[in-house]
Amino acid sequence: MSASPARIHTLGPEGTFSDQAAQRLRAHLRATEGRPELPVLYTRTIPEVLLRAVAEPGALGVFPIENSANGTVVPAQDSLVRHRVTILWEIALAVRFSLLARGPLDQVRTYFAHPQAFDQCSEFLATRLPQGQVLFANSNADAGRRFLATLDVDTAAIVPIEFGAEHRQWLAAEQIQDYAHNTTRFLAVRKALAEERFDYARRKTSLLIEPDEDRPGLLHELLAIFHRYGLNLCRLESRPDKIRPWNYVFYIDFNNNPDSARCIADLRATRNRITVLGSYDPLP
Repeated sequence: MSASPARIHTLGPEGTFSDQAAQRLRAHLRATEGRPELPVLYTRTIPEVLLRAVAEPGALGVFPIENSANGTVVPAQDSLVRHRVTILWEIALAVRFSLLARGPLDQVRTYFAHPQAFDQCSEFLATRLPQGQVLFANSNADAGRRFLATLDVDTAAIVPIEFGAEHRQWLAAEQIQDYAHNTTRFLAVRKALAEERFDYARRKTSLLIEPDEDRPGLLHELLAIFHRYGLNLCRLESRPDKIRPWNYVFYIDFNNNPDSARCIADLRATRNRITVLGSYDPLP
């Protein structure tokens, strides 16, 4: 990074998985730059994270982009391009959930949960809380705080495992996520510069490809260029073009090799619009 960030924006409140990712970034910056830790400010939504990151000089944004079980976080993917930011790092975070309850599980009638947590714990909920009705919360931390604020004995909440450990008197179950290795990938970004210089010696590059037209063989032509240079695609996502109805754009992540720059040059030689969103390493 060419300039020191003023502060870090992430999805709040304090205690969310986004907050954990932001704290890891803050610790990394302190260790590598040898200066006081940056303040972390919390937003209510993912798009707001990116809005603040581009509005403030030197600011960073941290937000989830992909979960190993549920796939792409759609609001984040769309905002990543709308607000023209550059990816600086990716942060992989193990996502583990616990259940807090004030009474026996067969007496639970309602439970608080963030929509992502609800999806990632669906098997547990179907087998252990089939009678429960979900009340969606703004975040995982919000689910826990709403649970603590109510005295109803028929109420429960899905919370991060760290939150559950702090409130063991209500702990009803641990590791309730559907997949043992459930992981969420976060991105750390800043406002894109007018002319970016990317280091393709980094681990990974992310691209946005906006096709010039919808035609047969389009995707085959694009993938053939990556194949030509032996580049491994680790993610390929299509999303609706927000300007042209029923047209689509492609988001591609690939692992860099010495021919990454040549591949991107060949992609730019096509009639499609190519935007490099970032070339970056995983945060240690």
